[in-house]
Amino acid sequence: MNEKLILILSVVLAVLVLVVFGIALDYFLSPYEGLSLADYKKQVNSTLSDQEFVQELINQNIEQKQMIDDLEEERANQEIVIGYLMNRLNISLEVQASPFSRIDREDIRVYSDRIVIYANKAFPASFTESKSMYPFIREGAFALEVKPENSSELKTGDIIGFESKAFNTTIIHRIIEIGEDEQGWYAITKGDNNPALDPGKVRFNEIIGVLVGLIY
Repeated sequence: MNEKLILILSVVLAVLVLVVFGIALDYFLSPYEGLSLADYKKQVNSTLSDQEFVQELINQNIEQKQMIDDLEEERANQEIVIGYLMNRLNISLEVQASPFSRIDREDIRVYSDRIVIYANKAFPASFTESKSMYPFIREGAFALEVKPENSSELKTGDIIGFESKAFNTTIIHRIIEIGEDEQGWYAITKGDNNPALDPGKVRFNEIIGVLVGLIY
């Protein structure tokens, strides 16, 4: 199991612990709210005198206060750990979407001496040494792209090749958000291994192709 997966699992576990702490705090803070002393004594079947009962309540409240303080401190520590892990991995708790499937199983023919893939408007793609999509894509991998006919074919999670005005080159990155503004359809992209989003919005006319195959 690689280090990134271990850290992601640690984040999930820490969040679950925080949820448990929240439930515990509610449990300790909520019982018997709004009851009078006499009603409270009846509810707990106490035979102590009022003075003894009040002293017992004080002692219990001191213990519960200490327990709540301990829980709050532990929760704060967990939040610090989560923040550290999230910053280190540059991730959110949202699951990253996978590419949309475009080639049906029956369109792939595997023979002893060759493989035939039937894909409309397909063309090969190559990658630079930037490692922006590492480890999903690395230098030297052979990729196959197809030209989308309209923006409705593109989904969040797709990996697209597009002409980047900011970098004045062709980039192959993942779509993480799709929307529309006054100029129409756009996509927000990011390299899987990059710490930040790509600058600007990608318009449909800037898209060269969408990744449908990758061979290492």
